[in-house]
Amino acid sequence: MRATNNIVELRQLLAERFPHLRQGVAVPAAVETRSSGVPELDAVLGGGLPRGEFTELVADGDGSGSTQVIHACLRQVASDGQFLALVDGSDSFDASAVDPVVLSRLLWVRCADASEAFKATDLLLRDRNFPLVVLDLKLNPATQLRKISGSVWHRYGRLIEQNRATVLVVTPFQFVSGAACRVRLESRLGLDALSKSPGSVVSELRFTLLRSTALAGDEPAVQAG
Repeated sequence: MRATNNIVELRQLLAERFPHLRQGVAVPAAVETRSSGVPELDAVLGGGLPRGEFTELVADGDGSGSTQVIHACLRQVASDGQFLALVDGSDSFDASAVDPVVLSRLLWVRCADASEAFKATDLLLRDRNFPLVVLDLKLNPATQLRKISGSVWHRYGRLIEQNRATVLVVTPFQFVSGAACRVRLESRLGLDALSKSPGSVVSELRFTLLRSTALAGDEPAVQAG
């Protein structure tokens, strides 16, 4: 009887101290994040770009603001004393628009097409010197992107999980299989944005959260900005 009483007491103690176990509810692990340098984007993501995961930024149409997001990421990484790797899928990045001091923190991989971009990304994800990798596919045609096997994301996912890198993929349509977060840029910037300060333009960016694995399944879209 004494053993039975001890078991009952132990169960009661566990129920009091760990109510989640009694209810069969797992306690979610805290998600480690990295600031994107865009407050509105960090807010809609619940703190920033998740480490060890993909974040897909869907930027369809002209003036979406994806270039401004990339610049903000670079400024943030530079201020942290780290390096950013940009895989430019269509060789369209304008380096002259970036401050030289900030630019010194950038590894710019210029690619002719999506196939080259994915090969370069594979190599970068095996290197632990780049805590943030941006794969910019916004200007790559759909015909190129649809030739990419879906298994590539699974392979990348294993590499990212191992080195805890943060990966932002900029796409013209929803494309990344297994993205931890998917956000759509809703901005439509005009030519006047060229004469504004970077901080002012960033504050005009608008985002909608389409997917987050931190939530229970795909939730209704949430807007920020």
